[in-house]
Amino acid sequence: MLKKSFYEIALNATVKTLLIGMGSISTTWAQDYIAPSMVNIPAGSFMMGNDLGKKNEKPRHSVSLTAFQMGKYPVTVIEFEKFAHDTGFRPKKNCNDTLSENWMGAAEEGITATWDNHRYTNNEYQPVTCVTWQDANDYAKWLSNKTGVQYRLPTEQEWEYSVRANTSSKFFWGDDPNNTQACSYGNFGDQSSEYFASRQYGASYVGFIGHANCDDGEPYNAIVGLYRPNPFGLYDMVGNTLQILGQCYYPGYQAHSDKEMRVDKCKDVSMRGTIWHFVPDRHTLRSAYRKTRKPSAAIGFRLASDGHKEETEKSAVTFEARLKSAQKKHLVSRTKLLPIPNVTELIKNKNAPNNHTFELNWNVSKDLRITSFDIYKSANSFGHLLGGFYQQYYDKVATVPASSTSTLVDLPESGGSFRIVAVADNLTSLPSTPAVFVKSKSLDIPGRINMFETSNLENLHLKHRKAKGDKPELYYLVKYTGAEQLVSKAEFNIDVKKSAWYNLNYRGKIGSKGEFFKLWRDNQLIGKVSYDPKIDDKISKRHKVFLEKGNYTIEMNVVRETPDRWYMDWLEFTEIKG
Repeated sequence: MLKKSFYEIALNATVKTLLIGMGSISTTWAQDYIAPSMVNIPAGSFMMGNDLGKKNEKPRHSVSLTAFQMGKYPVTVIEFEKFAHDTGFRPKKNCNDTLSENWMGAAEEGITATWDNHRYTNNEYQPVTCVTWQDANDYAKWLSNKTGVQYRLPTEQEWEYSVRANTSSKFFWGDDPNNTQACSYGNFGDQSSEYFASRQYGASYVGFIGHANCDDGEPYNAIVGLYRPNPFGLYDMVGNTLQILGQCYYPGYQAHSDKEMRVDKCKDVSMRGTIWHFVPDRHTLRSAYRKTRKPSAAIGFRLASDGHKEETEKSAVTFEARLKSAQKKHLVSRTKLLPIPNVTELIKNKNAPNNHTFELNWNVSKDLRITSFDIYKSANSFGHLLGGFYQQYYDKVATVPASSTSTLVDLPESGGSFRIVAVADNLTSLPSTPAVFVKSKSLDIPGRINMFETSNLENLHLKHRKAKGDKPELYYLVKYTGAEQLVSKAEFNIDVKKSAWYNLNYRGKIGSKGEFFKLWRDNQLIGKVSYDPKIDDKISKRHKVFLEKGNYTIEMNVVRETPDRWYMDWLEFTEIKG
């Protein structure tokens, strides 16, 4: 029997109290503060921003900096607890640490979390979160008074220079186009994130924002310093939590007056970095922190100071030693996911008494923890195209021994798909990629094309809405786009009855006015379709395409160059007569 994992124990309750309480910390340290571990950052120049990115990343421009220090790690719970104990800091219980099948949406009620009592923090060496810009600034001033060293929050220029660390690639560890290396350098949305979020909350990255193609072992906030540092020796600059900076935020890098840049006067403060919930994004990406909004369990901070300093305070040395001990204990208890089964083929069984029996095959796993494999069958022929937690649209139909590499399965005439899950005591793998058998079907034109009738999706998934009240059941395409997007594609096999011009209407939406999607037949562009929020496109007649008679495949593709959300319910082609 395997022990329960760190997160299974820590997250059973809605809110977990920290392992070590306020009163016990002070007895284990000789001082009433912990000096931060700092890294000397050399003076230098770099090109800040990205002319190919969002508007608030432009223009790319040269920045020169004098020597400074940056915190080796984000400020941790145990460090912040010293401040809270010494100053009597008692924040409002208004931090949002919600998580559900709809992820971290704003909760309408029941927000009671604080920096020392929320569901993501359960170790004193994790980054302190649920703090505001004012809290972080007050901490820096308090620590400055205690140590005699003037600590502050970093500027955006210092942060971007420090995270890049004289590298020129997309990430400081390289370009990593498939996000296979990211898990060695930061705590991102990954396979562990998908596993624990789906198991505990029914949430899934599939069809939402996606996750990295690797496993960093941490589904939520992680102890600092678990990953490889960047070339300057800084840990957790990306991943884990966002970091509040000591500088006003304005879109773009235009000049602003001294008054406009006073942090105590502006509404928005800059943040940089990436949280455990997302895949890595380029280091030039910027975001803002509205000082008046409620704190978040995904936002923390680190410190900076001017100049260089060679000596290290005793409390910092003690902190480093105890951090290493905490890391070792945690790594031993951390759950290692089971390997995902690798499906090799789904073929019709010629010896079966009917034409709907198939042989499902997969590779042998060498993981001795596996006790069996569960076989899941889709509830309909397009289950493999759906995003979300797979158990919402797949049903378990069989369990076979761990020694098995194949099994016989049945499908209805319309087809469907299967997924395989490895099973051990108190643990399963993520599901395999779908093994699919679906009969091709041509869609009559003129007519309406529903999105579940797609023959293939790329960088895209279907979503399902159950019937509720006067709203019917609906299958639709939806995409949450990040900073950089690949082309999202949906293919449809159509049977055009007559060569003619057709009105193309649709029901869908994007976040801004302009081009929505293109239609292609092979390499021939047959239509560009725009979106105008003032026009209801399901009844307009402003988009016209010429379709030749015959059976062929058309492709709808969408490219969004900036963060956005779009969806599509259906396309409809009506012949233009006369």
